[in-house]
Amino acid sequence: MTQAEQAVKTRDADRSRQAILGAAEELFAARGFEGAGLADIGEAAGVSRGTPSYFFGSKEELYVTVLEAMTADRTAALEPAFRPLVEWAEAAEPRESLRTVLSRAVGGYLEFLRERPTFVAIVEREALDGGGRLAALRTESTVMEDAFGALRRRARAHGLRSFDPTEAVMCLVALGYLPVAHRETLMRRNGLSPDDPTFVRRRRRHIVDLLMHLIGDPDAER
Repeated sequence: MTQAEQAVKTRDADRSRQAILGAAEELFAARGFEGAGLADIGEAAGVSRGTPSYFFGSKEELYVTVLEAMTADRTAALEPAFRPLVEWAEAAEPRESLRTVLSRAVGGYLEFLRERPTFVAIVEREALDGGGRLAALRTESTVMEDAFGALRRRARAHGLRSFDPTEAVMCLVALGYLPVAHRETLMRRNGLSPDDPTFVRRRRRHIVDLLMHLIGDPDAER
């Protein structure tokens, strides 16, 4: 096999693998782990029924790979949104207000959830199943914990409260996660949509207000 032929084969294999992961994420979100078969995933991916097994071995391993890919994508999406919080904490004299920086971080999280509803659906199913597979992942995302931890370490220097970073993370996740997770229940019943820009702006402002109450607003103290 020539180098050109090998390159084509590699590209085709990569495309097939990514197509399988995309189809698996959609089907696991829609049907759960038990309801999505490898043959169904292969058909949805546009490959032969046996190709998912060729690339991933078992459905369990494919599912774990989907979870890890989603976790990596979450980290990639949140790092640029939350890094300024760390930089704010570490700066002797921050150039922007904490509220401004925090608002962008919250907005980044809400945008990720809105653009990746399959992430929310699969995590919801994991919660109902006991969360064992999610807890056993080889990788995890700690972007939020790291950012709020940095704020906590520098709390005294910036006139913040002695807050619990875990409480801040729980507040943000709960308030940001619910509208997407309950798109078809609570949200629809109240005539709301997580895709409505006006609702998103209000939600972001509400979350920031609650986080500032927990963390403390150094500008308000002056």
